[in-house]
Amino acid sequence: MLEATLNFKLLEMCSKCGACFDICPSCMHIPGYDPREVIKDILNGRHERWLDSGHIWECLECHQCLEMCYQHYGFENAMTSMRMLASKKGIYPAQVKRGWEMFVKTSRLGEPALPARKKLGLPEPKASGVDEFRKLYELLKQSREGGGSPTEAD
Repeated sequence: MLEATLNFKLLEMCSKCGACFDICPSCMHIPGYDPREVIKDILNGRHERWLDSGHIWECLECHQCLEMCYQHYGFENAMTSMRMLASKKGIYPAQVKRGWEMFVKTSRLGEPALPARKKLGLPEPKASGVDEFRKLYELLKQSREGGGSPTEAD
């Protein structure tokens, strides 16, 4: 799976550079957060040990690493691939499941604060399209033959 989503040649160059480590907000503020360790294990075929780790979910996807990276790759790519792999195995934080359940219910990741919008003079939000989404989601569930997808919130 990781071979299909990651460029191992660029990832190896990434592991030798590490220039983005010092500008990564998560690296600066979360004790023990070091994507370079995850990358080394990915390259050495030991990525499975990180699937249960909260560290793969601590990347903010702020793109600071991409901006700093001379090859425009960044360790964000590794964290994203690891999260996808963990999710496909049913391993994800409770917040991810709650977010998905909210999305299935409303087709939004959160509800707009209507009083705040009114106070700011903002218009009512447009309809979410939840009915169309539910129809598509039901078709998707019917077409699946099973499996441990994180999208199966039911």
